[in-house]
Amino acid sequence: MTEQRQNLPNLGIGGLDVHYCVLCPRKLWWYTHGMEQEHVSGSSGQENVSLGTLLHQESYQDKSHSDILIDGLIRLDFTDDGKVHEVKKSPGGREATRRQLLYYLYYLKYVKGIETTGVIDYPLQKRREVLELTPDAEQAVEQTIETVISVREAKSPPVVDAPMRLCESCAYQELCWG
Repeated sequence: MTEQRQNLPNLGIGGLDVHYCVLCPRKLWWYTHGMEQEHVSGSSGQENVSLGTLLHQESYQDKSHSDILIDGLIRLDFTDDGKVHEVKKSPGGREATRRQLLYYLYYLKYVKGIETTGVIDYPLQKRREVLELTPDAEQAVEQTIETVISVREAKSPPVVDAPMRLCESCAYQELCWG
């Protein structure tokens, strides 16, 4: 993995890739093959993206270091007191959000030489979750990177046996289940 850490920027893995991989590898496959449904007019995903953007803008207007794009791959919602923050409207997809933020911490550590802490902010619930990049977290991120690569390289979407609860509001629902 050491060689892969050095090559991380060239792998082209962004935070959304990691989030989708954990949430649903099939969704990741559609997304990495040019099917960006969440920004298509009329999709439920577009509404969620818009609400999330508005929530971030309204809740954290005073943050001077916000919406930071690094290497064209990862976009930090904001930094404050040396911590990286990810803003979410709800704790749905919690593990995917956690892994996405851990990936940001991993990327910052191994590509930029910055070791820091991550915070997931849930302004509507008025709560937050603090994350550290532990050895176990690094291993989980490395496994996710491997999975992202294999899903992207697959010739067809990964098989999902049956619709999951999250499929009900997924912008890719029609592609998967008709």
